[in-house]
Amino acid sequence: MKYEIITKELPEYTVYYKDGTVDSFSSIAQFILSSAEECMATNPNIKCIEPDYCFVSYFNGEPKQENKIKLRYAQAVTESGFENETIKFTKLKPVKAVCVYHKGSYSTLPEAYACIMKYIEENSLEIIEEPRERYIDGMWNKGSEEDWLTEIQVPVKSK
Repeated sequence: MKYEIITKELPEYTVYYKDGTVDSFSSIAQFILSSAEECMATNPNIKCIEPDYCFVSYFNGEPKQENKIKLRYAQAVTESGFENETIKFTKLKPVKAVCVYHKGSYSTLPEAYACIMKYIEENSLEIIEEPRERYIDGMWNKGSEEDWLTEIQVPVKSK
């Protein structure tokens, strides 16, 4: 797949987030759903921003098949709410990011990561935050994996 690199400013967002560990990539969807249910139980009137903005970041670098997967799921909301032991709120500051759009199965996301990391290296950029996998279209609204759309966003600064 050929990727087009885009550099843009990600705006400020208020997000709720949950950190955790899953055994496999197939468990991530359930982690996301349970995070949303837990946040709604504590904050029944919370509203997601329009258009929707949610993402997963991996704490052990690029996602790998071996070991447990340490991740953070974040969902942009209109305002902060009540926290509990695992659901937290924070304000993400605006940040410059190098981005690519990936169409298709999540299993081929490593190709998008390779492309974006090569661009960052070739352009003397420094990664300043964990990359974000922003889910735009997926199993929740598209019948075919071919129609899934994920944006990889890597916050950077010049070296």
